Amino acid sequence: MKNKKIILTIGLILAFIAFFVFIFLSPQKITTIAPPSNLPLLKGEVPEAEEVIKETKPTPKPLSAQNTEKVTVIFGEEKITLSTPANTTFYDALMKAKNSGAITFSGKNYPSLGFFLTDIGALHSGDGKDLLYYINGKEATVGVSSYILKNGDILEWKLE
Repeated sequence: MKNKKIILTIGLILAFIAFFVFIFLSPQKITTIAPPSNLPLLKGEVPEAEEVIKETKPTPKPLSAQNTEKVTVIFGEEKITLSTPANTTFYDALMKAKNSGAITFSGKNYPSLGFFLTDIGALHSGDGKDLLYYINGKEATVGVSSYILKNGDILEWKLE
């Protein structure tokens, strides 16, 4: 019985300490609600001076520039710059460019492998040569359906 009282006492003390730590160490936020400024003053009221509060938070980027990736695609003698949302695959960016008329390409989708380009712009695979793409000067290790674009990428198509 004595052990139960000691355990209960220790538990209450720890709960009391945790409560005060939570109350005194957590950040305090006080919100003041001001009446709308367009309400007329009542007889005898004095208008209050406006207080200017400086915001310390960083200014967010405009929505148009936020989460946008700019990449360069080179194929043959042609070079285009694409702006895409973050986390866009190379294939999705190519489809967007194709639908807007910026490029032409064709190929075949393989369910287990993804999309395989056979033609882009003036480059056409055949005669033992296939289209391969390079990411920032290095041969790609994943297909266009799997590669997630990164801002500043240079993607070059070559016949090899």
